[in-house]
Amino acid sequence: MAKPSTSLLKRRLDIAEIVRKTGEIKVDDLAEMLAVSGVTIRNDLNYLEQQGYLKRSFGGAIYTAQPMNVTVGRETSHAQPLDNAIVLELARQVARQVRDGETVYLGPGDVLRKSIPFMAEYRELCLVVNDLAHVAPARDYIDGEMVLLGGVLEAGGQTLGGELAIQSLRQYQPSRSMVVVESISDDGTLNVASEATAALLRESINASSQCVVVIAKRPVHGEARHAVGAIENVSAVITPQMVAAEYHSRFLASGLSNSYTNNECLTWINPDLHPAR
Repeated sequence: MAKPSTSLLKRRLDIAEIVRKTGEIKVDDLAEMLAVSGVTIRNDLNYLEQQGYLKRSFGGAIYTAQPMNVTVGRETSHAQPLDNAIVLELARQVARQVRDGETVYLGPGDVLRKSIPFMAEYRELCLVVNDLAHVAPARDYIDGEMVLLGGVLEAGGQTLGGELAIQSLRQYQPSRSMVVVESISDDGTLNVASEATAALLRESINASSQCVVVIAKRPVHGEARHAVGAIENVSAVITPQMVAAEYHSRFLASGLSNSYTNNECLTWINPDLHPAR
């Protein structure tokens, strides 16, 4: 299947941003702003609605400020809601870490799935996934190949795991892994609530030379914790502002420094592990 052009991707991202800023806008206004036909705008809005960026209204589109649940595995509990704008900014900052020609393991979860369209500018990627929901956007946007890991489908879920998935990941030896974790312990241990998810994420960190971690929510007291790895062994950590405040002292103690900030999210890097851009 042919990948969308750079202009198509940019226009759709521009539309999502315009709708977010204005709250509501008409098709005719978007068509005039972007110098395309109303039919083209309607097709773009249909696609963006399917991807969860906005909702169609009569003659236009509205911004959906309803929260999105950020989950990693089926056993994740107490999922905290994030505004769609924060999810999109986390996704943008995840995609900024990618380089042309890399083999990237993209772990499960909404934030990482939203990062896939932002990776369309990179060339000759090999995207390795075990979240079935990643397949459709990866097929549409990735210039290169997509690998779906083998494994056991979680009961009632959409991710593949188990020993077969771990062995498959070792086979592809990703140069970079992108994962979401739920919390950081006082000693700097990265945790998720699902034991099965933890096993595969541990392997992804061990198998890759660079690992980017997203921490999208504050820790929940009493939540189950299964260790994924140590924060000092990852190359970058991406968080919303509210989470950065929660873990600020731990980031500094682990040698991380803030490299990119906007009004919603921050990227922290480990200078010893993160190559200069």
